[in-house]
Order: sequence, then C-alpha cells, then structure tokens
Amino acid sequence: MPAPGQRRREMIAQTAAPRASATAVALAVAAVFAGPAAAQEGRTYIYASQLQGHPYLLDSLLGMDYAEQQFGVTIEPLGPQGWDPVAGAEAVEQAIARQPDGIITTLWEPGAVPGIRRAMEQGIPVVVIEAVTPDNGGALTFIGLDNYQAGVDTAKELIERAGTTGTYVASGNWGASNTDAKFQGLTDYLEANSEWELAGRIDDKATTSTAIEAAKTMFNTYPDITAVIGLDSSSGTGICLAAEELELDIEDLTVIVHDREDPVLECIADGVIDASIINKTALQAFLAVQMLEAYNDQAVGLATVPISADNAVAGVNPFPQAIYMGTEVIDAENVEQFERAALPQF
Repeated sequence: MPAPGQRRREMIAQTAAPRASATAVALAVAAVFAGPAAAQEGRTYIYASQLQGHPYLLDSLLGMDYAEQQFGVTIEPLGPQGWDPVAGAEAVEQAIARQPDGIITTLWEPGAVPGIRRAMEQGIPVVVIEAVTPDNGGALTFIGLDNYQAGVDTAKELIERAGTTGTYVASGNWGASNTDAKFQGLTDYLEANSEWELAGRIDDKATTSTAIEAAKTMFNTYPDITAVIGLDSSSGTGICLAAEELELDIEDLTVIVHDREDPVLECIADGVIDASIINKTALQAFLAVQMLEAYNDQAVGLATVPISADNAVAGVNPFPQAIYMGTEVIDAENVEQFERAALPQF
C-alpha cells in the first residue's frame, strides 16, 4: 500500500477598470431583456474563465454536468488551464464571438469586466460565479461565496478549535479578489474577538508546486507559530506536502484551510489538517445555469417580474444582485462524504 505522501502526489499528477456609468448599465440591461429567447431545448452556454485545469474546478464542473442533465443544455469550457488573467479575459471575448445563449465566468481579477459589459450590451446574458470585483461589468448576478464572510467563518473555526490566543501564518493567492476578501474578514474578526497575532503571510499563487515551496519557507521562517491558515485551494495541499517533505510532525499545529482538493481531504483523514472551509461549488455552478435558463425561457417569467411597468425600459435588472452560498466545514467527522470516489457522476 503506497504511503500517504505518494498517494497525494499521484492525486496531484492526475488532476493537475472604472465603474460603468448609470446610462451604460441601463443600456446593457435593456439589451439583455429586450427579447429573451423563446422556450426551447438544447441551449448552449460557455464557461469562459482561467484556471480551467485546476483541481479546484472539479466540483464546479460536476455541478455543470448535473445542470446539463437536468436542463438538457450544453456547457462548453473555454479558457487557459492555469492562472492567466490575460487569456482568461480573452476567453470571454472568444465566447462572445460564438454568440452562445449565455456566458458563465469568474472575476478573480477585473480583466474580463470589459468583455462582460460587451456581452451584456449585445444581449448575451452573463453570470459571474466564485469571485467578483466591485465592478462586475453589469452581469446579471453573482453566485458564490460572500468571501469576506468566509474569512469570518474561518476565524471562528480557528477560535473554536484553538482558543483565542496564538500566532499564525496565512497562505493565499494574494491579489485575487476572493483571497483578499477572505483575508480581510479573517483578520477583522480575529482583531475584534481574540488575541491572535499574524506572524506573516506567504504567497502560494494557487499553484501546488509554489504552495509547497512557500510552505517550506514558512515552516523554516516561523518555527514558533501555533496555527496555519490556508485561504485558497492549493494552500492546504502545499502545507501538508511541505511538512511531509521536511519530515515535520505538525499535528500539534492547528491547520485550517479552504476548499477540497483530494490531497487536502486525505490530509484531513490522516489528522494533519484539522478542517477545511468550503464553498458549495457544485451548487453555484448549477444555479448559474438555472439563472441563465430562467432568463432564456419566457415561460419562467423572471425577466418580467413586475418590479416596474417595464423592466427593460426602466433599466431594472430583475435578477438578484448576488446569491451567496454560505460555507460548510469538512473535518475528520465527515470527510469521507466529500471524497471523490463517493460523489455521483453524471
């Protein structure tokens, strides 16, 4: 039977702008709601975003597979495999050129905002999932975490498991809108409700190899910390594998991370990671498709909810500004329910 570290490495190998003016927003809303398509089968949506090959997206893709089955639609991925903001923005432009029935994208940073605005102006509805910037390009809605609140939830979990005093290091993909919001929520809550002190931050760039090296540096630089917080999908994998490579026993550290890469789940089962705070990623992906279907299907009637005499003329977006998922916690008590092999396939 392979050692835990070997199994985790095998898993990794296998998965490996200014705000728009009020006039511009009104015009975009009017364009989108001027003539929703009649109810039909076989609509095509494009998921245009960067990080298409990141293991974090496996659960979003599972939600999209489920949505394809439930709604009889086709969802096509488009964009770079890794972290590439330029190529991610270009993917939205390429999606517009294909004139799909709708676009799903993610705003970890604002590069795709102009593309979202163009899509909306051309009558192609856009839903943003996972992460959003203050200017969302006039997209129909954002579906995902309240990332600031996710940081608060992380702080509460730390206090519950390790008390109100200690020193910690935070690992994250700094500069990504969701990571930065999580960190703000974390530090605000800890400063107001505990005596926890931040010893430092490490940048893992949401990439496994970088996360491992960053965590090694962390362990060598901050030998006296009592907790580690990981705020993106690669953080937990990096922390756990770095400890293995350095032959460190970190079970006395409180380790709380985010998301559910397969190595993270195994590290929780092995007792190396205490808990992971997760988004309901499959649900946000499913709801994104459901919202696009509600826009495209006149029979649903969402576009004509009587907010005004005529929502298109009034420039009213009848969709909610945001739909927040809330977080869940994975720990040793429930980890087996989240393992890849236990999940349904569609």
